[in-house]
Amino acid sequence: MLVWVNAFFVRMEKEVLKRVDTITILIQISVSIAAGILAGFSAVYTFNRIPAKWLCDYDQTPPREMWGERIKARPWTVVLILVFTAASLKLLAQGVLFAVPGIITLWLLLLIGVADRKYKIIPDQFAIALAVTAFGYIPFHEAYWFQLIGALVGGGSILLLGGIGTFLFRKEAMGFGDVKLFTAIGLLAGMEGVTVILILTIFSSAFVFGIGLISGRIKIGEEQPLGPFIAASASLYLLFRPEFSVLADFYIHH
Repeated sequence: MLVWVNAFFVRMEKEVLKRVDTITILIQISVSIAAGILAGFSAVYTFNRIPAKWLCDYDQTPPREMWGERIKARPWTVVLILVFTAASLKLLAQGVLFAVPGIITLWLLLLIGVADRKYKIIPDQFAIALAVTAFGYIPFHEAYWFQLIGALVGGGSILLLGGIGTFLFRKEAMGFGDVKLFTAIGLLAGMEGVTVILILTIFSSAFVFGIGLISGRIKIGEEQPLGPFIAASASLYLLFRPEFSVLADFYIHH
């Protein structure tokens, strides 16, 4: 009799846990869809409404064509809703505490990447907002100064690469917007994270620029924005942070 009772309660416990898991999954999906809709709509709306002056150098006057619709609502709103929904699901797998600053960071990185791709500028306002999100990542670093070191490594690495490029090609090879962007990314990702992002940026940009030169779509000496590659690499790191951490630990210990 006692064995039967124990078996009954064990079975009930499994059923309850199964239902709790199902409810948790449904909640995560619902939250991700809501976050995706909000982020997708607001990204297109915000980029089309920000002052044109944000997308110009300090001494430039924005031309008339910079006002109005900069990103077409169709089909990009739907595309971005789907992208942010999937991203929210992946971020929630790392915990709600990480997902909240994570989705905000991805949203800002998207706007930064688009701005640099279309207008070859990284608005200071977005870079500052990105740096502010670093507060949300404090619980995920062993100490706050890990983030400060990350900012120094990020900004310093881009400054060094820019200096080398300027020396070799006898012209400015890296905009200061890239330096500010990488400093902000280092502040939120820390030293290990910004190192991974730097490597991803170098290899992805080299691959794309190489293909462009071979195909003739890019001419030697032609300016190309680095911001989209930085933003994409940082987004990839945030989405797959646990996987990159495992790879980094494996590389360090082997």
